[in-house]
Amino acid sequence: MPDRDSVLAALVADGQSLVHDQLPDLIGLAETVATVARDDPRHPAGLVAALIRVRTLLIEQLRTEAGIVHPLIRLGGSPMLADMIRGIQAGQADIERELDRMLSMTDGLKPPPDVTPSWAALYVAIGVMADRIRRRHALARTDVYGPLVAEA
Repeated sequence: MPDRDSVLAALVADGQSLVHDQLPDLIGLAETVATVARDDPRHPAGLVAALIRVRTLLIEQLRTEAGIVHPLIRLGGSPMLADMIRGIQAGQADIERELDRMLSMTDGLKPPPDVTPSWAALYVAIGVMADRIRRRHALARTDVYGPLVAEA
């Protein structure tokens, strides 16, 4: 099992990659698909906005994690650490609700038949991104935050 510092570093690196690399590309693809499919009633209205909300929530989460919580963990804790972790966990729940909302508006990421390849690729990419975020949250809950909240 990796040590806690390695897990913290991996969480930050993955979060930064999501926020700065994967999500901007995904938002761009979603904007392109929305433009091309604007007259197709099967295109889910609000998908671009939902992706932007996920990115914004992840940025906020990452700032709190990397800027406050992870340094406190490395320093051995703080009386307010458990409350801050609960705040991060609430933010994770908000992100996961937004992911669930995207799944709902896209019929479980099943593109309608006969859509453009970019539309189908968008749904695949959203699924990959959602799985990645959920794995990141699960790792944080089980290997870092859960044990610290239980200690408090």
